[in-house]
Amino acid sequence: MEKKLAVIGLGYVGLPLALTYALDGFQVSGVDIDPRRIASIKASSLSMREYFDGVPVNDVLRRCLADASLNVTSKFDELPKDVATFIITVGIPIDHAWVLDMSMLTGACTELGKLLKKGDLVICRSTVPVGTTRGLVLSTLERESGLVAGMDFDLAYSSERIAEGRAYDEFRHMPLVVGGINGRSLDRATQVLGAVNSEPVFKASSIELVEAAKMFENAQRDVNIAVADQLARFANRFDIPTWELVEACNTHSRVKILMPGIGVGGHCIPYASPYLFGSLSDREECGDLLPTFVSARQANAAQPAYIASRMARAMGGLAGRHVLFVGIAMKDYSDDVSVSPAVDLASALVEAGAELRVFDSIAEAPREFGHEADIDAGSLWADALVLPIRQTNVDYEHIKQIAMAAAGRLMLCDFRGVFEHDDDVLGQPWYVRL
Repeated sequence: MEKKLAVIGLGYVGLPLALTYALDGFQVSGVDIDPRRIASIKASSLSMREYFDGVPVNDVLRRCLADASLNVTSKFDELPKDVATFIITVGIPIDHAWVLDMSMLTGACTELGKLLKKGDLVICRSTVPVGTTRGLVLSTLERESGLVAGMDFDLAYSSERIAEGRAYDEFRHMPLVVGGINGRSLDRATQVLGAVNSEPVFKASSIELVEAAKMFENAQRDVNIAVADQLARFANRFDIPTWELVEACNTHSRVKILMPGIGVGGHCIPYASPYLFGSLSDREECGDLLPTFVSARQANAAQPAYIASRMARAMGGLAGRHVLFVGIAMKDYSDDVSVSPAVDLASALVEAGAELRVFDSIAEAPREFGHEADIDAGSLWADALVLPIRQTNVDYEHIKQIAMAAAGRLMLCDFRGVFEHDDDVLGQPWYVRL
């Protein structure tokens, strides 16, 4: 196998994947149509919090760019002419109405098709609705190249299963599921993907099965989170401590309820059910075939608004109130604010009349919110201090001392269970928990 390939799309999936291959001795070319992204990569100045055997991503980037094991560009026609393996990792955005935007994937396949040669292999690793690889991807590549999939070039699909922040380790050690349009495509893709992965490969009977498996893996987690969040709502109704209720349930050896939160963030779990819905030509079928997933997605999407209403009740209204968020990322210990329930919660509070500032030294808050560089100063300004996620570089013991010293002037809204077992704050009238 020739150790040369190209990665199409250099985001939170594509770039760590490209670096994984580069570190394993491959000659990797990467393309991303966003010139600002390419500039940040070339400058090794990413905010991405990924580590490669403990080495920060920017240090790895500098090394791989310096030894030319990785080269990046924003133009498809600058990819090396002799590359014969292409891995697609571009995203598919979704709007609030659960409508999928396939334009980036279509655009990537259009440009790739113009370069495609006989004997090439294309592996799609983007999360897509069932039928996308054999439909949109295949037809676009054939149309633009004039070649026939399965005869002139090979085509396969393998879902990525990484968690942000653990990409390198999981690209190497997460089991793979692969499907191809024929046996040769399946075998070639398995060889390429297995070159950097030590785990067993599940060779699926079809591409469609792999596409569906990826969506149900994530959608099942969406359902599990909805169970936890609705448990929290029920516990609030009867003034039952939420975390204690979860812990009590989980003493049963066959029960594993997750810890609740303010919603579901990231590009994987919130998008999984809409990808499932997008697989159906008749959207009305969703309620018949996937009612559990429809309900779970609606419940999780509504969680930030529910949390905002709890704060409003606890504070006697939100109009004119000052609220300081400690953390704004889409999940614990992340720098990513895309599809962040913390952003949704902050927006709901602002819409209700609150003035809001954000302290987060890792993630960059959206511009519509004020920025606070110092928790002590922000706490003097604020009426409520909100912990929507756990974040790096935050001294939570100091936050507790601030809240205790405020003598009830400051409401501490702990929606991540930071102080759930702390007797100093439990039961205090100024402490609000999920």
